[in-house]
Amino acid sequence: MVITMIYTFIIYYPQIRQKNSYSDLNQELPYALRHMGIELKSGKGLHDTMSTIKNANYGSLSQEFTRSLEEIKYGKPTEESLIDMSHRVNSEGLSRTIHQIIGTLRVGGNLANTLDIIAKDISFETQIKLKEYSQKLNSFILIYTFVAILAPVIILIMLMAGSTVMGDIISGNLLLLIYSLFFPLVIMMMGIFIKKLEPKI
Repeated sequence: MVITMIYTFIIYYPQIRQKNSYSDLNQELPYALRHMGIELKSGKGLHDTMSTIKNANYGSLSQEFTRSLEEIKYGKPTEESLIDMSHRVNSEGLSRTIHQIIGTLRVGGNLANTLDIIAKDISFETQIKLKEYSQKLNSFILIYTFVAILAPVIILIMLMAGSTVMGDIISGNLLLLIYSLFFPLVIMMMGIFIKKLEPKI
């Protein structure tokens, strides 16, 4: 049981860490897209607009734009650089944005309006995902509270009651192991599961 929990933690921790590394990007994306739309409406080109986002305080998104602009500066085609960005970053919103930008560049159209629409869609989807997550979290908190607080107390009371009638049911060392290792591992795994439930926003 313990080995399984440790193995699961080793498997899922890098995924959770990678997800968290771009969490600010997903949160900042709608604001950055609106910013880009305003810049494009003012008459700036795509590269100048990307440079504005690069210099603005949009966290990981600004860093990714910096990298793409450096690639473009040294001869990489704009479309290829944007596609590579979508492959690097695990973000549905960013991938959709990049494909819309590339499509608009190829066939023509009003990119500023397109970005405004995407920003509104991402904001709406974020609200829906957060609402669904809060509903799941409320149910899971009940289970977490039972396992983390009530279960250890109930088990201890039952063991104490049983020992007064039947003698020692389990040894003190085993009981110490359960409370110092088993329950903390269970709580840790439930915490990882809660992180896995978090929506990709």
